[in-house]
Amino acid sequence: MNLSKITAIFDQLRQDSVEEALIGRGVSGFTLFPVRGRGYYFDSYNDDHLVDHVQLEVYVNSDDARDVAFLVVEAAHTGVSNEGLVCISPIDELLWVHDKRAATDKELSLQS
Repeated sequence: MNLSKITAIFDQLRQDSVEEALIGRGVSGFTLFPVRGRGYYFDSYNDDHLVDHVQLEVYVNSDDARDVAFLVVEAAHTGVSNEGLVCISPIDELLWVHDKRAATDKELSLQS
């Protein structure tokens, strides 16, 4: 299996830019959800010091993973210290629930 998972955490104000970049590049599916956390920068004006961000998860063919990760970095970049991070992880196996079978590299390749 030649699949990777890209996980990214970035500023919620960049969500639309990241979505548009992914769709424009042919990424067929991804998941976004709100997260709160503390990293290099923290909100010292509030008592809990946590910052609101968006977390992205996308599964792609490993051959496309680096390109997609840098696409997210470019779309999420604003030039401030609390922008987040992007991780590429190998996937041992990925299963489709709807038809109870393993996903293939071809299914998760970027669409033309």
